[in-house]
Amino acid sequence: MIDYTAALLDALDRADIGYAVFRYADGAFVKEFANDAAQRALGYTIAEWQQQPMLNVVSEKQREHVMSLFLRIVNDEPLPAVVELLFTRRDGTSLPVDVTFGRRNDEQGVAVVLMWTDREFSRNRMSLLEADRISLVGALAAGFAHETNNPLTSVLLNLRSLRKQLVTGLADAKQTAALRVLDDIATGAERIASNVRAFQTLASRSEAKPIDLAAVTSAVLRLALPTLESRAHVIRQIFPVVAVIGEEARIGQAVLAMLLFSCSGFDGTAPEARIVVAVEERDGWVIVEVSDNGPELPADEAPHAFDPFFRSQVRGAGFGVGLTVARSVASTLGGDVALAPRTGGGTVITLRLPPAPKV
Repeated sequence: MIDYTAALLDALDRADIGYAVFRYADGAFVKEFANDAAQRALGYTIAEWQQQPMLNVVSEKQREHVMSLFLRIVNDEPLPAVVELLFTRRDGTSLPVDVTFGRRNDEQGVAVVLMWTDREFSRNRMSLLEADRISLVGALAAGFAHETNNPLTSVLLNLRSLRKQLVTGLADAKQTAALRVLDDIATGAERIASNVRAFQTLASRSEAKPIDLAAVTSAVLRLALPTLESRAHVIRQIFPVVAVIGEEARIGQAVLAMLLFSCSGFDGTAPEARIVVAVEERDGWVIVEVSDNGPELPADEAPHAFDPFFRSQVRGAGFGVGLTVARSVASTLGGDVALAPRTGGGTVITLRLPPAPKV
C-alpha cells in the first residue's frame, strides 16, 4: 500500500492548517511535534515551543478545560467534532481557532493530535459547524413565520376595528370596547417583539458574559414551540438557576439542537408523544435536559448522533440535524452534552455547564 503521509502533511502546511502531536506515557504529557503552519501562526520555532510549559499557547482561562479534553482522549471518551479555543501567540496577541482532536495508540503509549484552522483566516469559508448552525435556524423558519403571522393578523384586524370606532366618534359607552381593542393590539405587538428579540439573539454573535440559562431556554422554546407542538406535547420544568458564562446565541443554538433532535423522533401522529424540557442545578452543574418517549437510537446509530447533519433511520422526521453544535458549544464552555436511553423508551439529552465564577 502506498504511503501518502508525507504528501498529506505537506498539503496541510500549504493550506495553513496547524497540527501538533503530544505523547501521553507514564501518566504525563510531553510535546512531540508541531508542523510549519503551527509554528508560523504561533511565532515559535519548534525548539522554542518544546521548551515552553505544556499549554502555554492556550489562553490561560481555557488551560484546565483543554487538559480535561486531553484526558478524555486518553480514556477514549467521546469529544466534539470541533472545539473553539483561543490560542496566544508568542507576541501576546490572541489567535481564535477551531480545533479537532485525535488519538493513536502505539508501542510508546497514546499520541494526542491537535489540528486547527485560524477562524480569522477562514472566516469566508463555511465550516461544517457553521453549516449545521444554519440548518438549525432554517428548521425554525416555518414555525417562526407561523408564530409571527398569527399575532400580526390580530393586530391588523384590531387596527381596522379601532379606525372605524375613531371615525364615528368615541362616546363614553364605547371607551371600554376601544380600550379592550388597544390592549389586544399591545399584547399582539409585544408577542411579536418578544419573538423577534429571541430570534435575533439566536442568530447574532456577542461577547461571552453571565447568562441566565433558564431564560435562554425559555426564549428558544418559545420560538421552537410551533415546530415541537405539531409533533409532541411539550412539558416545561424550568427552575431558577445560577448564571453560566457564555454567548446567548451559541447557548441558544445548543439548546435548539437538543430540542429539534428530540422532536425528530415523532411524526405528529402519536397522541401520547411527550417532550420534557427541564432546567435545574444538579451536582454543581447547571443543567438543561430534554427527554422524550420517542424511538431509541439503534446501537449502530447512537455513536453518530453528534456527527454534523446526522440523520437517523428511526429519527428522521424531516430534520437532518445532529447534536454537533450542542456538544461543541458546551465543550468550549467547559461543559458537555450526553445522549442516553430514557427509562421506558426514548432518549435523554443532557447539557451541563459550569456555574459562573463568584465575584
